[in-house]
Amino acid sequence: METREALVKAGRWWNARHRSISDVRHMISPEVFYVHVQGEQRGPYTIPQIDHMLNSGLIERETLYWREGMEQWQPVTELVIVRVVPNPWIKPAMAAAVLLVLAILGRMFGPITLEGWRETNQHAYTAPAAYWRARDVVRNTALPKGSLVVFGEIERAQVALQAADGAVVTVRGEVTGANGKTAERGWRVPMKFNTKTREWTGGPAVEVAP
Repeated sequence: METREALVKAGRWWNARHRSISDVRHMISPEVFYVHVQGEQRGPYTIPQIDHMLNSGLIERETLYWREGMEQWQPVTELVIVRVVPNPWIKPAMAAAVLLVLAILGRMFGPITLEGWRETNQHAYTAPAAYWRARDVVRNTALPKGSLVVFGEIERAQVALQAADGAVVTVRGEVTGANGKTAERGWRVPMKFNTKTREWTGGPAVEVAP
């Protein structure tokens, strides 16, 4: 009898100890939650993880959460506190700033880019085409290092087409040297047109009176 009673007591002690260990483990294990994002259930997550996702903008305030034992999904704002309130003006303001910068850059460099394109993309045997290609020859072969040129209007230029594949072009412009001084200058550029490739080549540019 004593042996039987001892075994019963030992069994009760073991069951009680096992339950206490399970309770401790349950208390130590954090609760896990799931969130509903873009039509998908994601998780499991802990409360600190959901707090981080919400307040860093990874999930919206309207995001729903659920854990075992809940009958319905609930907004995550009922689980964690929103500490960062998004400013609705930030994104529109940033977009406006970017557009403003692009507009300024376009105003500053747009004409230069357009002129550069026109100087290098001429494939017709015409006086305007010869004029634009002659400008490119001057810009790349006749200017001192560090100089900038602003060419005069096409009306100030002289273009003489010769036969069916040549031209002599005289262009003028203001050249600003590396020392900052500006002077009027002019160049005469012999040009050649390749009827097969429809490309202009020219040079050398000879400086003439402006």
